[in-house]
Amino acid sequence: MDTAPEPGTGVTIGGMQVRYLARSDATGDAIGIYAVTLAARSPGAGLHRHARLTEAFEVHAGALTLRLNDRDVTAGPGDFVLVRPGEAHAFANRGDEPVRFTLTFTPALHREGFFEGLAALAAEDRLRDEGAMRALMAAYDQEPLAGFAGWSEVG
Repeated sequence: MDTAPEPGTGVTIGGMQVRYLARSDATGDAIGIYAVTLAARSPGAGLHRHARLTEAFEVHAGALTLRLNDRDVTAGPGDFVLVRPGEAHAFANRGDEPVRFTLTFTPALHREGFFEGLAALAAEDRLRDEGAMRALMAAYDQEPLAGFAGWSEVG
């Protein structure tokens, strides 16, 4: 059975569009690869960390602002940022142009479920619902570190 995603498969979470390139079910959950477009002046993810996941960002267009542990980093076209398990991180587009980047998780840990859960909460205007956000994050190796405002507003 072919488990590759249909063209255009993905979700929209506020100003963030996530298109599935390599789903966890197609890779035996070894890796998940996603094409992300983040609209101008849009939040991406509030400060959090993963116990098991390694996360990588490869920026293709625009400027992505990342918080890595205790420092801010701006990544532009051609830049690659690796976030190791346990490292605190967040990201947003603070600029006036969209940002396009490839986001990779290894292992994938069924990351599409996290994106789909976020999309459902965003559609219900519940990204600040602490109970719902904590439950979603707990299911997908994600620990919030600074509340939930960073998921719905640019910090």
